[in-house]
Amino acid sequence: MRTQSQLLFGGLLVAGLVGCSLSSSNYPAQPQASGDVQLTILQTTDLHHHANGSDHVGADSHLSTMDAYRGAEGSYARISAYVNQVRASAGHSVVLVDSGDWTMGTLYDLTLGQQPLALRFLENMRYDCVTLGNHEFDYTPKGLATMFQAAQASFTFQTPIVASNTNLNGNADLAPYVGTGKLVQPTHVEVLANGLRVGYIGLMGKAASATAPAAAPVSFTDFTLNYAPIQTLVNDLRTAQKCDVVIALSHSGTDATGNAGEDVDLARHVTGIDVIASGHMHNPLSAAHTVANGGWNTQIICAGAFGTNVARIDLTVHVGAHTSSLAASSNVAMTDAALTAEHAGLLPDASFDFLVRANDQELNGALAPVFMESFPDYDAANLAKGIFHTVGLASQDMVSNERNPVLCPNGLGNLNADAVRATPNGILTKVLMAFGWNGSATDPNLPGIMALVQNLGVDPTFYQGGLVASGVIRGSLRAGVPLSFTDIYNVLPLGITPDSTQALPVGYPLVSAYLEMADLKKLCALQLVAQTNLVPSDYYLNLSGIKYDLKAAESYTYFKYASAAAILKVTSQKAAQGSAPAGQAIQALGSLGSDSGAALLAAYAAGNPYAAAMVKLNDAAPGSAQIAANLGVLGEVALTAATDAATGASNLNGLIVTKALAAIDTLSGFAPSDPACVGAAAPLATTSRHRLAADLYAVLMMGAAQAQFGQAIVAYRQPTGTATLSAADMTGLMANRINADPTSQTVVELKEWMALLNYVGTGLGGHISAAYASTPVFTDFGTAFGPAITTRNASYPLASIGQLMGTLQGLTTAP
Repeated sequence: MRTQSQLLFGGLLVAGLVGCSLSSSNYPAQPQASGDVQLTILQTTDLHHHANGSDHVGADSHLSTMDAYRGAEGSYARISAYVNQVRASAGHSVVLVDSGDWTMGTLYDLTLGQQPLALRFLENMRYDCVTLGNHEFDYTPKGLATMFQAAQASFTFQTPIVASNTNLNGNADLAPYVGTGKLVQPTHVEVLANGLRVGYIGLMGKAASATAPAAAPVSFTDFTLNYAPIQTLVNDLRTAQKCDVVIALSHSGTDATGNAGEDVDLARHVTGIDVIASGHMHNPLSAAHTVANGGWNTQIICAGAFGTNVARIDLTVHVGAHTSSLAASSNVAMTDAALTAEHAGLLPDASFDFLVRANDQELNGALAPVFMESFPDYDAANLAKGIFHTVGLASQDMVSNERNPVLCPNGLGNLNADAVRATPNGILTKVLMAFGWNGSATDPNLPGIMALVQNLGVDPTFYQGGLVASGVIRGSLRAGVPLSFTDIYNVLPLGITPDSTQALPVGYPLVSAYLEMADLKKLCALQLVAQTNLVPSDYYLNLSGIKYDLKAAESYTYFKYASAAAILKVTSQKAAQGSAPAGQAIQALGSLGSDSGAALLAAYAAGNPYAAAMVKLNDAAPGSAQIAANLGVLGEVALTAATDAATGASNLNGLIVTKALAAIDTLSGFAPSDPACVGAAAPLATTSRHRLAADLYAVLMMGAAQAQFGQAIVAYRQPTGTATLSAADMTGLMANRINADPTSQTVVELKEWMALLNYVGTGLGGHISAAYASTPVFTDFGTAFGPAITTRNASYPLASIGQLMGTLQGLTTAP
């Protein structure tokens, strides 16, 4: 039976859906602008509900009461102070926009059901226009509609939202909020005080939409296959609606340099967009990047993520010529020092500090059921004894491998995967010991005890593996400071359960899944592909309890294909940027089928670095026979890539993963009593299924692996039988949730963040040791990396990856 506080907690998220809507209104019309007019655009993106900042927050701060729980970077209070200062000092109109993913990432997601803090921030800050990110759909379309309803009911939310390539496909939940004249519109036009007419479109990119499985049946048109509809929208804004400036709020992204990615391609294919405010990839751009498209220039800006920066671009709008030019740009850090540099005496906005503290107090009381179980000294009135309660210490800074230049094995990733495996195994251990097990694997009574437990309806099989995708790791852990509950929660905060009866609805529930050896190897192959930076960091799979070896010959072949794909990508990007040698290499590649590589070899002999990389394919000095083989691989990869570009298929992904899969050799497993995977590993049985613990999102993404990577990964419900886990059978999938209390007939979901909290606080005794040490420098592997990373990744192909990354770095800096 749920307590009153549990019921109140559930009410924070689960709210009734009512069919109200609100039309988004334009600003009052002003006189038409003329001549040259100045305009400043400020952008945030991927805030992910970091109201309190993106850095450590806890009771150890020496700052004043108001500052005590604000992280050193970001926060609504700092963003507000900066934006309002720019508005006050600019001397002309200032536009504030956001490019999506305002939700999903911190404890404040618990406010979304009644008074959504993220939407209150957008409304109170008077954002001119925002768009939706993929994480706005993590709560499903019904959950997003509930957020809108709650925001409109509690504080009359009416911030204009644009979603130009979003298709409801008959979804009735969002229908009252989406469409012309409603809250979410395909385009939006506002008239500024200086007479400028500004038009907005909002786009969900291909990569972003692929990571939004909960959005169904809502879908997002892949504009990379046909830019004509986007061009039509832009033309309409400029001609029919007389806009002087067009801004695309794009949840698509660029690479870290700003020279490649979906938003760069958008700028190269669509004319008439003045500024693309880019999001999704979390890659901050220090300044605006200009992309030329014939005689038209589009500026791309990106603040980054988590509110650590606010991007600024100043335009001179040439009204009569219907163009604009770049006057200045920057990306201002949201730190106390940066605020002071912006304006002497500028401090974080106290009104937002007050609002955030009020939410802190509410959450501190609502989470009482969790805190009373975890913290004996819990005090509902004292934040330091609840949401900011100290949980432990880390011996080193820990950040996700998402932020590493090369997606190598990583301490935080492994820590999370270990937690997801160790916590369910700890729960199962308690159950078995309650029936007489002595804790030893050699206890002769263990088989009988396991049989007894199974007869009671509890699967007694220990979890061999734990799986956490880097895409769900959102926070970092700082060394040498007392880590708070909020710090730990913010590492794995994503998701929601489909089960509305759960007292704790927020957070992905962990699921039990059985995989056969062939499918376990596919997970390992996907990790290998991610380690060569060929897929977004979202797809890096951090594995616990499992290690794999590589076959030498097949690994060599894999790196041929991986190198070809990576080199072609960089060369094509450099050619598009105007590099003559890169263009020459691409032209020579085009004749490969007719001249057997003669043009490429000639360019190689003449010193063309791009042709050299194509010919060598990760070899230092290949002989003639190997060069011939390399050219064959190069041609196969180039043809597959060209076909994908024309059709929108993912055959190249499938080809690369197939080669990686062939390179995977023996799989070994660590004992359940070795949660950090630092001991000996024994070969896994090839004929039986192996039990894994993974969050609901990872299980759903296994089902999407066929479309993305050409590999079907089958997750089974039981060690035997044909029943599988899939989105098509959500009832069956939910039946495999891991129960935090297996002896209870009612499922109490074990959330992913709960597993980490338990592992750090109990499993590790509050101390994350140097066993989990890692660095962003992948070549430090084996020296600066701890045994909790190196032991399970003993086959990490450091030399091959180093050779490939060196080649790519050389091409990046080449003329």
